[in-house]
Order: sequence, then structure tokens, then C-alpha cells
Amino acid sequence: MKRLAPLLLGLLMAAPAFAGAGSLLFDDGRWRVFGVPSGMDPLPITVTQNKTTLGTFSSLSFLFDKGGVFVLVLTLDSDGTIQPSVPSGVPGAVAQLTRYFECETGLTDPIRFTAIELPKKTSNDFMKLKGEASNFDSLVTDKLKIYVIRPDNNLMDVEFQYKLKATRDICVDQARHETDEEFRIFQIDSRFVSAGNQLNDLARFTKNIDVDCNVFGDCNLDRVRECAPLSNTTGYIFDSPNRLADRRIELFHTTETPAATPTLDAILFSPAPNRVKPQGFVTESDDLSLNVSLWGNWVDADKTYKTGKTIGSFDFAIEADKPEQAGCDRIQ
Repeated sequence: MKRLAPLLLGLLMAAPAFAGAGSLLFDDGRWRVFGVPSGMDPLPITVTQNKTTLGTFSSLSFLFDKGGVFVLVLTLDSDGTIQPSVPSGVPGAVAQLTRYFECETGLTDPIRFTAIELPKKTSNDFMKLKGEASNFDSLVTDKLKIYVIRPDNNLMDVEFQYKLKATRDICVDQARHETDEEFRIFQIDSRFVSAGNQLNDLARFTKNIDVDCNVFGDCNLDRVRECAPLSNTTGYIFDSPNRLADRRIELFHTTETPAATPTLDAILFSPAPNRVKPQGFVTESDDLSLNVSLWGNWVDADKTYKTGKTIGSFDFAIEADKPEQAGCDRIQ
């Protein structure tokens, strides 16, 4: 992740200025894709098009034409880092794909991109990529699909669909069930040190609560938007997270200062939202490291999976939106 910062500054310029920083792999007039050479990267992304290998790269950068200027809207890094940004803003928080707590060895690395097939052409609405991903230990998918959605000025979405298989016997640490973190479908990483040193400053999800209960104990449900302002204090973000009542887990940036870094949302399609609990963790920090993590925990993960077995199918989008105020029904 550290190498992203200087790279992204260059990417925010128009494509002609950026072209010297990488190889142009795709250009259909709407989209341009650049690949940064892999160099010493031991696990680069193999990029192909029409079954022809274009090379191996440490990251892929997606630029979209906005009024004759190509602007950066997405970076995919070989370590699995995903960084969408709105065309009118600057990059901020990043996302990662699935990881989990192994019984003996702890939190695994996220699955990372190993191969990506670029399309021959794009539609008006999206660019579709195919590929493969793995954590090089226990999880693999050979049918990864990525939909890079056509952005507007203040919104950028990228959707991921994949089925995970176990490459060895897996033991999911059930001791982490109490803290809602044993199987993280996705993870968003950001920074909050202070109001003057942060990328995002508030997390939100929507939950159901019981209201209007009668004497027989029958209750109607109401939806409540639960907000947790971030603080530079080590601990979990949500006090008592419930299962999701809608598809979104959100990490807001409620102000355009110190920079107009975006709000980042995860939008869940599969598993269903009511099979997922949100949670996150802040590590106290006084530097520029990413000390905030927010994730969706899959409550149906089994304790064990045998080699070759399918673990589950996952479908979610990561969305970058302009900084905006969050509507909150409850603030913890």
C-alpha cells in the first residue's frame, strides 16, 4: 500500500502526462488502462487480452474520459488493494477482498489479484474484467468477475463476483465470532488520527430494532441508521452490531478537509445482508499509516472446510462517493 501514494499523485494528471509512468494496455476512447511494471514484485498480476499475455504488472490503473481529459477512477494493486475515487476528488481509503481468522495462525492475508483478462471492448455502462485471485495459502477463485462501472462526477463503483474454494483444510477461528470478525467478506482500510489528519471520520450501518411491542411480546421492526464517529483510540468501532437491515456498510468522510477524500461504501448482494454483521477496529496512531479497518463479517461461515470444497459465493460493490454529511438516527 505504501507505494500507492506517489503513484496516485501522478495518476491524477491527464493521461499524456501519466503515460510515461506505465504501459498503456487498453484504450477504447472512453477508458484507458495502464499497467505499472512489476519490477521486483514477487507476485505480480498477469494481464491478458484475447488470450494473449500483455505482461506482468504490480498494479493496474483505470482512467475515464471526462471532457477530453482522462482522470483516475480506480487502482487495482497486486497485493489485493482496491482504490476507487470519484473523478472530481482525490483517492483516499482502500478496500481488500476476503480474509479470515485461521485457528492456529490468526488473520490471513486477503486474496490478491493473480490474473486479469482485459476486454476487447466496453459497453456504455461498464468495463467487464475476468480473472483469478488467491491468498497463496488457503483460498482461491479462478472465476473472478470485476465490473468497473461508468463513473459520474461524484460517484464511482466497482463490483466483484467470485466463488471461493479451499486449497487445503481450513479451520475458521470461532473464538472470533464474539467480536464479529472470523470471516471478513471485504475490508476497508482508512486513517483517522485527528480532525486535521484523516481520510474518513464516521462509520454507519442500518439495523432493525423492535418497536411497538404488545403484551404478548409481538413486536414490529423499525430500521435505524447507527453511526459511530471515529476517534484515535484503540478499540472496536461498533458497540453491539446487529445484522444488516440494508445492503450498505459505510465509511463516511463528512467534510472536504483536510482533503476531499471520498466516502467509501460496501454494497452487499451475496451473501444476503441479513447474513452479515458490520464491525471495525481502530489502532491508536500518530502517523500517516492506515489505522482504521471496517469489514462485513459473514455469520454463516463454517468452522471447517476440506480441501477442494466450495466455501461460498460472494458478490459486492465498493463505491466511492464525494464527501458528504451522514444522516444518523443513533450516534454511539
